[in-house]
Amino acid sequence: MRQALFLLMLLALMPAQAETVYISDVLRVGVRAQPNSSDTPITVVTSGTELTVLERQAGHLRVRTSGGVEGWISEVYATSELPAQLRLERMEQERDRLQQELAQLRSSSSASGAQVEQLTARIEALQAENSQLQSRMAELQAQLQEEGSAYGWLYYAAALIVLFALGVYLGVRWDKERVAQRLGGLEL
Repeated sequence: MRQALFLLMLLALMPAQAETVYISDVLRVGVRAQPNSSDTPITVVTSGTELTVLERQAGHLRVRTSGGVEGWISEVYATSELPAQLRLERMEQERDRLQQELAQLRSSSSASGAQVEQLTARIEALQAENSQLQSRMAELQAQLQEEGSAYGWLYYAAALIVLFALGVYLGVRWDKERVAQRLGGLEL
């Protein structure tokens, strides 16, 4: 019994576990028929509801809801800035849109990467073909020079024969003219 009483006293002395709660950011404002807070609300609007201001009067606004209901609210509940909840929703939508765009860009980037690889392979193939053509051209030029030098003596010999024949012909002709001059135009 003593032990049970002792345990009960220990339990009573232990601090209670604290629970965390937050204040709701949803504000409910009554739209009233008259510009005072004692009148019964016509309707209730919540945070983020878009209202059209029709008139201002002593700290109150005459407004129209998107549903066409007109009434008065206290000016302290209205702001021209977008509420945090709506800004957050818009930012989340923008984030989602940007994530989709990023995914599309990544997929197109990988497709572009494949095209770059294909083009790189094509360039390498063309460079190899160009190298082969250049080496073939060098072989043909060497062969042409070799054949030119192999027949070079033949060209010189032909040129000498032609010059010799021309010299003989011109010598014979010159001799005939000289004899003809001596004989007074008679030819032998």
